[in-house]
Amino acid sequence: MKYFSCWQQFISLLYAQIRGKDSLRDIETSLRTQSNKWYHLGLKDIKRSTLSDANKQRDWRVYEELFYRILGRCKDITPKHKFRFNNPLYTLDATVVELCLSLYPWARFRKRKGALKIHNLYDHSGCIPTFMVITEGRKHDVKVAKELDLPLMADSIVSVDRAYIDYKWLNSLSKSGVYFVTRAKKNINYEIIGQHEVNKKKGLLFRLYN
Repeated sequence: MKYFSCWQQFISLLYAQIRGKDSLRDIETSLRTQSNKWYHLGLKDIKRSTLSDANKQRDWRVYEELFYRILGRCKDITPKHKFRFNNPLYTLDATVVELCLSLYPWARFRKRKGALKIHNLYDHSGCIPTFMVITEGRKHDVKVAKELDLPLMADSIVSVDRAYIDYKWLNSLSKSGVYFVTRAKKNINYEIIGQHEVNKKKGLLFRLYN
């Protein structure tokens, strides 16, 4: 694996992702058909055994660091949101991806269904994900949010749905200087401690009744 650099491993995996290859043999065979173009990419030789060893032994954090470097460059060139406030704006959400249970028995979601869940922190300043993690489908949204160190700086605004209503977690955001926006549950126990004056030009947009 000495000659098989991180760059060659990255190119091989990137090619497999783009072309939808689902096996090491398929990756090896497909890349060999393009061997006359390897010198453009810095590839020398592709063997599925070498690629397998690299995937097992090479530290995945190399590619994590590469991801965040590329993400930083993308943020500089992507279009910015047109909202009138300057605070960093994020949306935290999760989506369930259904899987065939017979092919992925580890992903049991319900009795006859398989699934995984993608938890995503979406950055509206560049319309790209800034954080993403994949878990089993049974993993509750707010549990993942509480376990992870989300990259939210002070003065950020994060929008979440009711699946993330955990008052201790929301309080931790507030203590960190992060603002949150969410839909209230029907049984929420609240107390009004103040009221803003109504804008005479725009009128009243929403009112919370007892």
